[in-house]
Amino acid sequence: MLDINDLFPNGLSIEDAIDLLQPVALYIIGLAVYAVFVFNFYRFVASRDMFAFDIYRFDESRYRAIRSFFHIVGYILKYLIVFPLFAFFWFAVLTLMLTFLSQGRDFGDTLLIALATVSAIRFSAYYNEDLARDLAKILPFALLALFLIDVSYFNFVDSLEMLNEVNSHLEAVVYYLLFLIGLELVLRFGFGFGMWFITKRPVRSKRPVSEPTDEEAVRSEGEEDVTDEATVRESSG
Repeated sequence: MLDINDLFPNGLSIEDAIDLLQPVALYIIGLAVYAVFVFNFYRFVASRDMFAFDIYRFDESRYRAIRSFFHIVGYILKYLIVFPLFAFFWFAVLTLMLTFLSQGRDFGDTLLIALATVSAIRFSAYYNEDLARDLAKILPFALLALFLIDVSYFNFVDSLEMLNEVNSHLEAVVYYLLFLIGLELVLRFGFGFGMWFITKRPVRSKRPVSEPTDEEAVRSEGEEDVTDEATVRESSG
């Protein structure tokens, strides 16, 4: 008769199971959180219309001056105030990733590559957003792949010491951010002018999708019920 002690000579215990599964739980939580962050990050940075400000309600105004005023204010708010914050966030995230990927590389080169990557993503977004998403996910998932294959590749102490060099590159960071802002403005107006030249109609950002109200939801369900009843009558007839 097979003895369980022969299969498990060290025995089974809840304490051993907890000690063994704790690292697994940490890996699962860490990978899930990182994957969610990367998913939202690359979709956001690769979106051509990343803003969802609802200024379209002012289009219904009878006064053209009011419509023009709110559109101008909206563009200033989006591309001169909010976009620099987004650009700094993208630039900082990619610089951090490249710092861990680029062992022994000069920090100035890391900043330059981060700028080139963000610029290429934004440029691609105005050509094809799918291409921009593919480009935006390369570095984050490359970092994840290296971590899973060989965690010893990363030297966190050296990477953190390299990040401390940012104080000696503050001027370059400011110049790079100004370049990103200028590039976005050029791409935005160039894309708008190109589409206007082709279609003779101004380009408008995607209208934000609003959640349906309760009345609209009930009306939609009623219309679906009527359609289903009509389909049943036709099939039975």
